[in-house]
Amino acid sequence: MKTPKPILWILLIILGIHIVGIGVFYFKGAKDPGTVKRDDSGISNDKSAPHNDVPGENIKSAKGSNNPLLGSYYSYRHAVQGLLKEIPETADIRAGIVVNINNHQVLWAKNPREGYPIASMTKMMTMLLTAEAMSRNSKLIFDTPIKISLAASKVGGSQVWLDPRETLTLGELMKAVAVKSANDAAYQVAEFINDGDVDGFVGMMNRRARQLLMPNTAFVNPHGLKSNDGKNSISSAEGMARLAEQLLEHQQFTDMCGLKVVDFRDKNSRGHMILYNTNKLLGKYPGIDGLKTGYTRDAGFCITVTCLRKDKRMVAVVIGSPSSAKRNTLVSKLLNWAYLRDNELNDPTHFLNRDAKSFGNKIINDVSTGKKVPMPEVKPSSALQKHKQ
Repeated sequence: MKTPKPILWILLIILGIHIVGIGVFYFKGAKDPGTVKRDDSGISNDKSAPHNDVPGENIKSAKGSNNPLLGSYYSYRHAVQGLLKEIPETADIRAGIVVNINNHQVLWAKNPREGYPIASMTKMMTMLLTAEAMSRNSKLIFDTPIKISLAASKVGGSQVWLDPRETLTLGELMKAVAVKSANDAAYQVAEFINDGDVDGFVGMMNRRARQLLMPNTAFVNPHGLKSNDGKNSISSAEGMARLAEQLLEHQQFTDMCGLKVVDFRDKNSRGHMILYNTNKLLGKYPGIDGLKTGYTRDAGFCITVTCLRKDKRMVAVVIGSPSSAKRNTLVSKLLNWAYLRDNELNDPTHFLNRDAKSFGNKIINDVSTGKKVPMPEVKPSSALQKHKQ
């Protein structure tokens, strides 16, 4: 039985449509395999993407890094969790962590991935985005002039009393952020970096946090005060440690955080101020060279500290301490404990007595420098000789 011609033509047309559709899909897929476009900042502009990048991807600074572990996960294998009997003050805080940045070992942690208000430690992300913007744009330097906006001058809390009639350099404003923890200066920098769009800058902060694998982190503004709708910027102890590690890639910024006192505005100008660092551990504890404090009623007293002793870099974070004095005492004790704990975990001679440790260190040094280490002569026992016979 023959198929009627109209039906045959209809079937041929349907078949042709399917062939054309398959061809378009195939060639479009070959040309564009579904890659997500990224802007110059390395941040995905695909709003549906989860932004949980592979560790290490788009995490290193534009200049590269000497830290081979930058962006990789922290190891909790040997971490002591919760209350430390040696340091009873660990019971008084909401969360904290101490990490050896050299090997990414967590030495101690309490609620390390829980999100809490972080107050002015929020400014660490503002500093990081500014540092990365300067890395991408060679024309953006610390001497770049910035006209102060009316909006920035209205930001309260800790401030340097910015005036819309004045123009300051990016470097001056960053000193105010890093040393004085000035909220108005942080707002002004965010406004300038993102062409007047502070809300857009906050979006950049949150995308960068996801890229850096910062657990339970959400920013609401560039400075850390409560937002107009009553929300706080929150993060976790681990998140702040990961952020601190990124900031260590930008030495000019971390050097600023280590300044104990600086001048703000020209000494002969109206509004000159002497700024004192809010981190009172600087110069009082061996090796501490930064980084950022924070306080609000909701957050309590917080701090992220960087410490370098004998080429061993530690980052310690404390969130929600009842007072600045207790916070500083706790951090000092934690770092002392952490360096000893790290020796126990990584120094093969730690448990030896003095003579044995001296001999062990000599052997380790000889091996590491390529010297031939004579092995003691071992004579086989008489029982072994009989067995061979």
